[in-house]
Order: sequence, then structure tokens, then C-alpha cells
Amino acid sequence: MTGMTDTQEIILFISIIIINTLICIIYYLKGAANHKKDEGVRKYLILAIFMFFCPVAGPLFLALGTVGYYLFFDSSIDLAAITFSKERVDILERPDEETEMNLVPMEEAIMIENKESLRQLLLTVLRGDMSKSINAVTKALNSSDSEASHYAASAIMDINAEFQKTIQKFQVQIAENPEDLEVNQLYIEYLIRMLSTNFLSSMELRTYVYELQHVCIAFYEHTPSGMKVEYMSGLIRLLSKIGDLQAAEPWLERIQKDHADDMEMYRCVLHFYYETKNKVKFFELLTALKQSDITVDKDLLEMIRIFN
Repeated sequence: MTGMTDTQEIILFISIIIINTLICIIYYLKGAANHKKDEGVRKYLILAIFMFFCPVAGPLFLALGTVGYYLFFDSSIDLAAITFSKERVDILERPDEETEMNLVPMEEAIMIENKESLRQLLLTVLRGDMSKSINAVTKALNSSDSEASHYAASAIMDINAEFQKTIQKFQVQIAENPEDLEVNQLYIEYLIRMLSTNFLSSMELRTYVYELQHVCIAFYEHTPSGMKVEYMSGLIRLLSKIGDLQAAEPWLERIQKDHADDMEMYRCVLHFYYETKNKVKFFELLTALKQSDITVDKDLLEMIRIFN
């Protein structure tokens, strides 16, 4: 190098090597901290080695590449400029077969105290729609693995908080327009779906089952035709679950009167009579089913076989 002594050149060379090495180390540590998966860590390790063996040129190349990406290929979207189509489109995503085949059931993971399988299963559940996996999450609360039970407890708290907010939103909408068919039906469906899981305490469950009963009574009074058989059967099942058989009786009469030719009615009422050990009513309804023209599905046939 012109104008520099040998000593200055050596000092400059060593300085460049030290600074370059520090850049490599910082780059790798920062990348590894933000990417827990092996593939991400490996990528940063390879790039750090590349920069180490190519001082100055390596970091400069990566820096320019990063700047060029953000200038010309950044996919940031202005959400305010988007107009969403109201047309519904069903998108089928290919399942992660390898991940799903390696998962064991929650009960099995808990029983054999397989911490690795339990954590993997629980994290997979939490990444998805937790409202559809509440029962699986609640089972993890009984795990001896403190980390897994902590994840499960946090998830249940989040689900409970979201549940409370959703209930309040529905109540406000119904208070504004009590006869809104769609809102009433959506509220009933939401309550039945959530109350059929096990994330609430027995006292909370009883409170919200009576809230469901209150909504169903009001809805039935002004729009009886909108009270689907699934709503009545869900309410009967939940009232039975909390042990209030007396409150379920009027709905047994309504479901048999309003949905006499529906297979779901027979499924619901036969199950109720079996659970309450009312053999006379059970076999009376079973005889009526045999004499009807209703095509019995496999599930109902299996239930009748077990109950008999």
C-alpha cells in the first residue's frame, strides 16, 4: 500500500481481521437468537463463516444484498389500500403429515410422562385455533411437566378472556336488536360450542348454561321457526350436564313437537332418557323410531345398540 509503512499495514490488516471477526460473531449470535429452528441457525452459521473467510467483501456483499431487497423486493402491504372481496373462498392447505404422524394423543403423552411429545403436541395445538382444541389443552393441565402445564394454564386464561369479551359483544348486539335472527343464532351456536368444552369451572359452566337457556327462551318466543334442532339438543345436553333435569323437560317436549321427523331429535331424547334411566320413555321413543321412515345413521345405530 502506497504511503504506508510495513508496521502500519500490519496494524491495518489486524484491525480489519478483528472488526470482521466481531461482525461475524455478532451476526451469528443475533441470527441464532431470533431463529430457534436448526435450519435458521445453520443458515446464519454458514453466512458468518462466509464473511469470516471473505473480510470486507463478505459483509459488504450481504449488506448490499439486504439493502437491495428492502428497496426493490420488500412485500410490505398498505392495508388501508386493500379492498376485501366478500366472496367466500375455501382454501385447502396440505397437512404437515410428518409432524402430525409423529404426534401422540394428549392422554398418552401425559400417562407415559413423555415430556418431549407432550410439549410438541401442546405447541402444535397452541399455534392453531385454540378454541377448537380446548379439551386437549385442558388435559395438559394435569401433566407433571411444569413447563407444559404452564403453557396450558396461560392458554386457558387467554381463551377465557376472549370468551368473556365475545359474550359481552353478543349481549350488546342482542340488547340493541333482540329479534335479530342471525345474531341470536350465532350467539346460541357460540355458547353451545364453547360450553361443550371443559375450560370453565363448574360454577362458571352453570352460569353460562343458564345464560344460554335465557337466550333460547327469548329467541323461541319471538322466532320459534329459527330454533334449530341442534340448538335444542345442545341446550338439553348442557342442562343435563349441570344436573338440572327439570329445566330440560320443557325443551324435550318442544324438540319432539317441532322436530318430530328429525334424526337429531331421536338421538338427543333417547340419550336423555338413557342417562336418566327412564326405560319406559326410552323404549316408547325407540319403538316410534322403528315405525318411522327416518333413515338411521351409523352413530345412532351404535348408540341404540349400546343402550339396549
